[in-house]
Amino acid sequence: MSLTSFLASKCFEYLLKEETSTVQQKTMPLYPPWSVAGKDFRALCDGCGNCAAACGNRIIVIGKDSFPAVDFTQGSCTFCGDCARSCPTGALQFEAEKAPWHLRVRIAETCLLRSQMLCLTCVEQCETGAIRLPQIEGQLPQITAEHCNGCGYCCRPCPVGAISLVTINDGE
Repeated sequence: MSLTSFLASKCFEYLLKEETSTVQQKTMPLYPPWSVAGKDFRALCDGCGNCAAACGNRIIVIGKDSFPAVDFTQGSCTFCGDCARSCPTGALQFEAEKAPWHLRVRIAETCLLRSQMLCLTCVEQCETGAIRLPQIEGQLPQITAEHCNGCGYCCRPCPVGAISLVTINDGE
């Protein structure tokens, strides 16, 4: 049995055993990079869809509320700035020297490493080195927040969907 087959079977086994309860949480949408702050974004954005059309990675989608949001299940952000440069209203304002957003990775308890199953997917995908293997078996991966740029490369390939990106406050 190859390593890939072994890992796939362990993932499947884990998912079959896992008893999960669905908790409905109200989550705020992740606005595109270089978006102005919260309510200002919604006041300025007219829902034209230019940013979604300009996104080469197709991670910007138009939500049910007609506002653009980032969907990291579609891919990751290269920070090219095309979305912001396409915005006619100023809801997205590209500034090369400014951080595109304040997102950081969050890894849920459903991570395979928590169940002592070998998985290195997020560690291998993280180009900035923000995600590292834990020092103690059965722990979640270690995150160095200041290295995380919020690109989302780690989200999509996670076999159990345990990775998300969350907005942080400047004080965190």
